[in-house]
Amino acid sequence: MNDLNNEHFIKVIRFIYDHIDQPIMLEDLAELIGVSISSLKRLFIDATGQSPGVFIRRLRMEFAFRSLQSQKDSILEVALGSGFEDQSAFARRFKETFGYSPREARKKLNIVSELESITLNEPDIVELTDLPIQSVTEKGLYFEAAPKAWSILKEKLTAAELSDDFSGTFISIGHDNPHDGKVKEDQVRFSAGVALVERNIGIDRMILSKDRYARFHYYGKPNNLGLAYHYIYGKWSEISTIEIDHTKPAFMEFDCFPEAAKEVNILIHVPLLS
Repeated sequence: MNDLNNEHFIKVIRFIYDHIDQPIMLEDLAELIGVSISSLKRLFIDATGQSPGVFIRRLRMEFAFRSLQSQKDSILEVALGSGFEDQSAFARRFKETFGYSPREARKKLNIVSELESITLNEPDIVELTDLPIQSVTEKGLYFEAAPKAWSILKEKLTAAELSDDFSGTFISIGHDNPHDGKVKEDQVRFSAGVALVERNIGIDRMILSKDRYARFHYYGKPNNLGLAYHYIYGKWSEISTIEIDHTKPAFMEFDCFPEAAKEVNILIHVPLLS
C-alpha cells in the first residue's frame, strides 16, 4: 500500500471505530476518501485480505464479545451498541460468528481464543541479550499509531538503510493490550525502531532488555499480525506448558523495512516467565 492509500486506510478505520454502533454504508466510506466503492474494496483487500463488509462485521462482533464479558451491559444494550436494531438479529449473527449464543459468551474466559485466528508452528525458546534500538513511539488506535510511527521512522533513514541490502534489524513493539481494559483503545502505544544503525538518527533510544522469549515464525502482511497475536495469547497460551509474562510487551523483528500490505518474514518474540 503506498503512502496515499495508507492515509486513506487510516482515515476509513478511524471512521469505522467512531461509528461502530451505527449503520455504516460502503458509499459513505468511499465518499469519505474520494474513491469509488470498487477502489475501497481493493484498498481493504490489499491491507487486510478482507472486504470492508467482512472487516466491519468481525470488528463489531469483537466489540460485542468484549462488552458481553464485561457484564456491565445487558444483551440488548450490547446489541444496540453494536449497530443492531434488535436483540434477536444480533443473537443470530453472534451465533453464526462464534457458534454459540450471546448468553453463553458471558461464560467464556478468554476472548482472544474465540476470535478468528491462525495456527503457528511451535516456537523456539530463546535467551536474548540486550538489544539497543532507536525508535519512534506513537499513541492512538493501533491502526493509526503503528503506521504513523513507521512513517516517521522511515523519514529518518537513508535509502541504503531502507534497501534489501541493509544489515540492520527493524523492531516493532506493541506496549499495550487493548483487550484487557487497562488502556483505552485510542491510547495504545506502538514503537517502530531500528537496530544496528551506527549513526544517531535523532530519535529516542531504548534497550530491549535481555530475557527469555518464545519466538514464533510468521509469514504474511504486517496488517494481519493481530490474527497471530489472537492465536498466541489465546489458544497457544491455553495449551502450552510455557507461561507468558503478561507484564512485558512482545516485540516483532523484521529483516527489511515493513510495508503494511507486503508479505514478509516476521519473528514474533513473546516474553516468558522465568
